[in-house]
Amino acid sequence: MHIILKNFAQYNPTMTTSKRVRWVFDCGNWFPSENDWSKASRSIQLEEKERIGRFVFKRDAKRSIIGQLMIRKFLSEALQLPWSQIKTKRDLNNKPIIEGFNLNFNVSHDGNFVVLAGEEDISVGIDIMRNCYTGGKSLNEFFRLMHRNFHSNEWAYISKGTDMKKTNSFYRFWCLKESYVKATGTGLTIDLKKICFVPKNELKKDLVLSDTELFVDSKLMSNWSFHEYLYDDYTITVCIKGSIIPVNFKLITFQDLISNAEMITEEDENYCKLFLNKEEQP
Repeated sequence: MHIILKNFAQYNPTMTTSKRVRWVFDCGNWFPSENDWSKASRSIQLEEKERIGRFVFKRDAKRSIIGQLMIRKFLSEALQLPWSQIKTKRDLNNKPIIEGFNLNFNVSHDGNFVVLAGEEDISVGIDIMRNCYTGGKSLNEFFRLMHRNFHSNEWAYISKGTDMKKTNSFYRFWCLKESYVKATGTGLTIDLKKICFVPKNELKKDLVLSDTELFVDSKLMSNWSFHEYLYDDYTITVCIKGSIIPVNFKLITFQDLISNAEMITEEDENYCKLFLNKEEQP
């Protein structure tokens, strides 16, 4: 099954608050001022602020802080609670969670984009990957090292066609696997070769695919759904337990994220200056 969705729509704050969201933020076009960074860093929990402050490059710090702001905005809107009452923690797999509520959310980032999927009463995982290999090894060497993480049928699919097609297929399968292990909470400790995805169609822009099947130990896992998106040159996959209709992503801005934010930590001028003095990326 595939569903036609036009280009990702702009986030609309006047729309009814939903406990089912898909958000995307473009960090590549966000160059925060000292005031922006101060607002962002004071709007998240202290332990997360300190963790983000340890990043060497701006790019990594920006993606991480945007992920935190997305989480807090989603929880605040879905629960109708002020930011000061939102308290998240990390589970044994270092995944952010909120206790005491039937809300599930997951964040991923790669390249310029940060994405969030939020659901009520449903396990959810999300992954995004840019369809471009930029590693230091040759593509053939990279594939030689990585093929051990794939079922033989998956690798046969990945190995077909040009280098570009192989790369796109590789990242598609990786997003499928990542989204599933994030939704199940197992992390990458599971034997990935026992997980076999069977795509029915090729990814296309403006289409959301939801017909890819999952087999674990050769058993069809019909209680899991995968919504696959192609946005720009990125693959985005949302894994959901159950069968529900895909929804479109909303492009969200920094002003959207902090529109209802509360400052929950003290002002720290030195923290902001340290960020501004960092290089953007390696």
